[in-house]
Amino acid sequence: MKLKKISFATVLLIAILAVAPVVAFAQTSTFRDVPPTHFAYEAVNWVSDPANGAFMVGNAESNFQPGRHLNKFEAAQVFAMAAGFRHVTDNLPTAEREVFSRSFDTWRPFLDTMANEYSTWNRTVDREIAFLLYRQILTTYDVETFVTRTGNEETRPLITREEAIVWIIRLMGQAPYVPSAAPQNLFSDDSSITAALRPYVYHARELGLFQVTDGNFNPQAHFTRAEMAVVFFNALAEDEEEAATATAAAAGTPTTITGTISNVFLDTHVSIVMATGTQSFAIAPNVVIMVDNVHRSAAFLREGMTVMGLVDANRQIINLVARSEEPEEEAPIAAPPRPEGLSLYSDEGFITGITAQNITIRIQRVRISGQVIDEERTFTFAPSLTVTHGGEPADLDEIQPGDIAFFNFNGTIIYDLDLMLRERTIEGILIEARPPENVGGIPVLVIEESYGRTYELRAFPATEFTRGTTANLNWYDLRIGDAITADVEFDRLVKVEATGERATVYGRLNEIRITERNTEVTITNQDGTISSYFIRPGVLEVYNLRIGMQIRISLDSREVMYIQPQEGTSPAYLLGFIQTVRNDGTIVVVEGQGATARTHTITLNNNTLITRGGAVLAPSELRVNMNVYILQTAAQSNVARYITILP
Repeated sequence: MKLKKISFATVLLIAILAVAPVVAFAQTSTFRDVPPTHFAYEAVNWVSDPANGAFMVGNAESNFQPGRHLNKFEAAQVFAMAAGFRHVTDNLPTAEREVFSRSFDTWRPFLDTMANEYSTWNRTVDREIAFLLYRQILTTYDVETFVTRTGNEETRPLITREEAIVWIIRLMGQAPYVPSAAPQNLFSDDSSITAALRPYVYHARELGLFQVTDGNFNPQAHFTRAEMAVVFFNALAEDEEEAATATAAAAGTPTTITGTISNVFLDTHVSIVMATGTQSFAIAPNVVIMVDNVHRSAAFLREGMTVMGLVDANRQIINLVARSEEPEEEAPIAAPPRPEGLSLYSDEGFITGITAQNITIRIQRVRISGQVIDEERTFTFAPSLTVTHGGEPADLDEIQPGDIAFFNFNGTIIYDLDLMLRERTIEGILIEARPPENVGGIPVLVIEESYGRTYELRAFPATEFTRGTTANLNWYDLRIGDAITADVEFDRLVKVEATGERATVYGRLNEIRITERNTEVTITNQDGTISSYFIRPGVLEVYNLRIGMQIRISLDSREVMYIQPQEGTSPAYLLGFIQTVRNDGTIVVVEGQGATARTHTITLNNNTLITRGGAVLAPSELRVNMNVYILQTAAQSNVARYITILP
């Protein structure tokens, strides 16, 4: 039986549900190179009409270029627009915006792999390709043919006629339908059609989507833009004659119904909850169904979808527009308590799979020794599982493959799961920078957020670095202690903006710690506080420094750029407690404890400044047992320049 061409929903339904309506094509030529006598005149005007999505348009010179062929990137742009893709989503409903975001999130890792594989990959079409993959109009096998390589030469091949037919059948919502009794040798060149694609080509021929020449389909040839417009027109445009015939055949005017699907029976009947109660309807053989603005078969209908449709006099649904709706929130069920004394361990990774009971997480990290850990582990959900999304309560159905998971577990049971989108912005402080030779050839930056969570993020040649007003930097131009705003995908740094300040500090060197990561120096500052600063390996030689030295440090954020010992090696400051306060303007201060304790007699003069918590004190306010930090006027001097009373 010859099938009816798949059409858009009727103007009545589409107008009500804000789907792009099908209207009559313009009667005057839109393009200079497609006159009214052109064989594709009607089709070109239809595919370029904004009312139909304008998914094939001309150039700035008002030419449609009807004889040009499409490479697969260009074809993907056209098919995505025909399927409902939108570049600007600001004014769309939230649910529709999320479709575009979710499709790109889901398929971006795969597209990144393709872009890394081929230098001629057209990244400007990534979002359209992701949308087509998400809508199942394309498969990864299809996308892997967008660029071919022969030796070192890369080519963007044109889309063949048989490939274009497969895409259009899927766009119509017919895939993976294959005619059960496809005729054999439908074309003279039948044997040259790829065997796996032959049923789609047969199906398209039955639907009358294209014409053949001399009985040949020419599967490896290419549709021109004009021919492609005709295929789209035949597949998607409303067949007014058939629609009128179907309407006349029905006894009376079709009835409009609205409601929510309560059940679907074998793709032949559907129950709908309406204001007048629940009713069951048959699904007409030639029904036109749109699910979330995409042509679909009845197999895509699900319980809970809101629908609006047309029913004929025989109670058959002849047109149906369905939308996926989030189920109403149910009252939360109290989770069973966790076992007392349960020890939980923490980890993080990327979700690669999820079922109703289990979740598979890929755990990747680079140890400081350079060892790369890359493994997948499957966990079972605990009855008391708590799920959050960015710290906010969430449901299991919000989990998507590719999400980042921070989780607590014991054995193979997962108890807490905090989700984070793989594309996100992190703000914090750079606390570590591991050079590539230490971590498997890829530099790693460790960023700590204000509430203490740390992220180990990898820097790649494509990562954009800026610091202050300086752009086009590299990871090693950043400094420990920089304030960081980073755009992150998975554990990859996409863009990093850093802010830091230069400063000079003075103090006494207390400690030098040399580790695999860096060298850390600790000093007592002039105000008595203790600070630690960092030196990257190979930047400065520290072996000529001595504990107790008075030093001057040039800083960039918290990273040491230069250390200069001050004159003399004896301390120019003193840290201890007051043992005695004398009437002659001197005090006795004890430094150290036990056998290493030493006493110092310190002289005060009119220039000595005494402070406590920012307040200035008089010498008469000094008391025995006060903890003090004393900066002397010079090395080997016993005259106090500053005395700070410490807690």
